[in-house]
Amino acid sequence: MKTKYRIIIAALLFILPLQSCYLHDDKDIVNDAEGNFDMLWKICDEYYCYFDYKSIDWNEVYVKYRPSVYNGMSDDELFDVFANMLAELKDGHVNLYSSYDVSKYWKWSEDYPENYSERIVRENYLNNEYHIKGGFVYKVLPENIGYMYYDSFSSEFSDGLLNHILTQFQDCKGVIIDIRNNGGGNILNVNKIASRFLKEEKVLCGYKIYKTGPGHSEFADTIPDYLTRKGDEYVKFHKDVVVLTNRGVYSAANDFVRTMKVLDNVTIIGDRSGGGGGIPCNFDLPNGWNVRLSTTPMLDINKVHTEYGIDPTEGFKVDMAEDAHITGKDAILDKAIEFLSTN
Repeated sequence: MKTKYRIIIAALLFILPLQSCYLHDDKDIVNDAEGNFDMLWKICDEYYCYFDYKSIDWNEVYVKYRPSVYNGMSDDELFDVFANMLAELKDGHVNLYSSYDVSKYWKWSEDYPENYSERIVRENYLNNEYHIKGGFVYKVLPENIGYMYYDSFSSEFSDGLLNHILTQFQDCKGVIIDIRNNGGGNILNVNKIASRFLKEEKVLCGYKIYKTGPGHSEFADTIPDYLTRKGDEYVKFHKDVVVLTNRGVYSAANDFVRTMKVLDNVTIIGDRSGGGGGIPCNFDLPNGWNVRLSTTPMLDINKVHTEYGIDPTEGFKVDMAEDAHITGKDAILDKAIEFLSTN
């Protein structure tokens, strides 16, 4: 890809993170197993953003997997080799798509406690009486604390709905925003929600850095990310807010934790988030398969990568008990209710 395309694509990545963005001008690409392998390896080599951060030797990976590829192998065999090679990146934002399968990397969450039960929350805390709209489940709890669960940042909602929910919470002691098991989605929804809890006109919430060339360490200078306060026509909430997290919080949801954590009226309670700090982009292979890669790292306000997740507020790391399904107790939610009731 030519440099001018890299610059244009970098400017678009933050707005259209799932846009297919590989434009190559190679004339000698052969659409066979070996040609597709070499193209996949090259795309990763030039555009994946965490080689240095994760200390991955991509040349060594080539040597490991290239002998397994030969022209005439079946598509299923080729897909498995590609998927195993991509798993070396240890990144939940890296996927291979064909017409019949999708490769995924799950290690970022599967070795951790789940720390969330929808049934426990709905039956024992919401008493199966709640409002639901636009991906939100919301209710004023008996302790006079507003509770809102957001299932996915792919769930679209209107500003009017947020106005309605926050109006219901205006007389509450505080608000709990539960995003456990929220695997991400539209990153534009992060600021759409977070800005409602910002007291200042503007606050720095982190940085992003764009790749500028094919080298593993070729990045531009960090670009600051700011959260800006909404106008007076938007309902705000400036009392204490708690965000509940677990390892199922990933991608845009992880970025929501990054953003909310800088606000002085917000406390993060639960487990470390799942991560997924690289904005992904999609690339086409000659055989019609598609690969998604992390291409643009997101950093916190201390310029620390968020790829491996974000810790809760110091002193507020909480896990649900192993017998929670028997007791019906959600220790993370209980801690949030206790904090907002006594703070």
